[in-house]
Amino acid sequence: MCQLCTGFSALESVSSGLKQFTPYFSPHPGPAQQGEGVLPAFQASSAASLLAGQGLDDPSVSINQPLAASGIAENALESSGSNALVTQLYIGYFNRAPDPAGLDYWIGQLHAGKSAIAIAGSFAQQPEALDIYSYLSNPLSGSADSFLTAIYDNLFTRLPDAAGLAYWKGELGAGKPVGRMIIDIISGAQGNDKTVVENKVVTAQNYVAHLADATGETFRIGDARRVLADIDATSASVSAAATSLQNLGIGNGLTISILDSSGTLAPYETGIRQSVAAAWDMWAAHFTRTAPIEVEIVYQRGDTGVLAYAGSVLEVFTGETLNGRRISQSGAASELQTGRDPNGTGADARITISADLGRLVFRDSTDDPMPRDKLDALSIFAHEFGHVLGFRSALDSNGNPAQTSFITNYDKYVSGPSANSLNFTGPNAVEAHGGAVMLASSGPSHLGIGGDLMASSLSSGQTKVVGVLDLAVLQDLGLPVTLAAFDGFA
Repeated sequence: MCQLCTGFSALESVSSGLKQFTPYFSPHPGPAQQGEGVLPAFQASSAASLLAGQGLDDPSVSINQPLAASGIAENALESSGSNALVTQLYIGYFNRAPDPAGLDYWIGQLHAGKSAIAIAGSFAQQPEALDIYSYLSNPLSGSADSFLTAIYDNLFTRLPDAAGLAYWKGELGAGKPVGRMIIDIISGAQGNDKTVVENKVVTAQNYVAHLADATGETFRIGDARRVLADIDATSASVSAAATSLQNLGIGNGLTISILDSSGTLAPYETGIRQSVAAAWDMWAAHFTRTAPIEVEIVYQRGDTGVLAYAGSVLEVFTGETLNGRRISQSGAASELQTGRDPNGTGADARITISADLGRLVFRDSTDDPMPRDKLDALSIFAHEFGHVLGFRSALDSNGNPAQTSFITNYDKYVSGPSANSLNFTGPNAVEAHGGAVMLASSGPSHLGIGGDLMASSLSSGQTKVVGVLDLAVLQDLGLPVTLAAFDGFA
């Protein structure tokens, strides 16, 4: 057995920084002790914390003025061209560029005579939409406010003002079909909003064209979201997105930096990049929103049996407390959730490879063959991204807080009847697993289910993938993920 190692990095406001208080928390990268689940960590240096309530800036732009005549919106949209019309709907509903097959299908439907209103209504019934918006699957219990807020954010990168929100809620309440409303919102865009939508459409179209032009390129939903993440009303944002297309195709827009002053990683760099990107794809395929995440890859040879360790470079405080301790969230997860980067231009995460590089095989697809005598770097990196996103703990192996001032949002759900008998009890994870989820005996940041990606070990020839339980845990931590890819889960 070879061990996988977790990372944790805490952002504290104390000048002395964090102390080394358990093997799961160390103030710098270091070797792990050999043995199942004994894990070192990457830890950020001391810095000031982000406090609760720091969300997106309140928009100063007024709402889109609704159109008085029901026929104007559809005519305006259709005049802009079938491709642009369908692309606008993908952006409005899903916050992403179209996949080429879907784009072709809906354009074909338009050319076959289906109206724009009908197509917009069909979008509202797609599994992707129903999974993202509870309002669409059950208008009586779902939140119209959340639905409308998401539509505005998707289209205009801003929140609706109170008057606009009230108006469109009233329209929905009066029975206006969702498809009709979406088209009215798009067609009513003026000024800055109109420019943002146009820029997003151009960028989305560039992405689809890139898929057709780049050899071996395939559609990835994370890339389709990532290309739109930084678009605003400026032409510079469109130009920057066009440049970033050359770095897409793997990794769902993830930026990968390999720090290798010794040259140890150089012979493996291409394979590392491909495996890291494919590992991120495993998670990002299930995100309902994306953000520009930057990860650093470094090498530090560890004890025999230690493969890698990782963590988010920063932890941010959520504003919650539990038993007198503040609750923290992974900085990378916070960026995915809020769209704001707590680390500015710095890297969001670091993965340290500790294994003998000659023992690793760098696959870039789960379909690639896996030699029985090698260790799967793809599974290793996917595991480490799990720690970056949220599988990290400030508790010791007995479930006791190892630090006086904070615990993680993961720790909120860790409990157990006795020492070394801990469970994760987040409601989504419990539903997915059919009961409380057993955690590893050596520490709570790993699951105690041997075949799961987030278990603490990996054998030669073994491969693992992101599963429904892994995603359910992230749902409990508030990350924007969906279980739609798994039958029976919403």
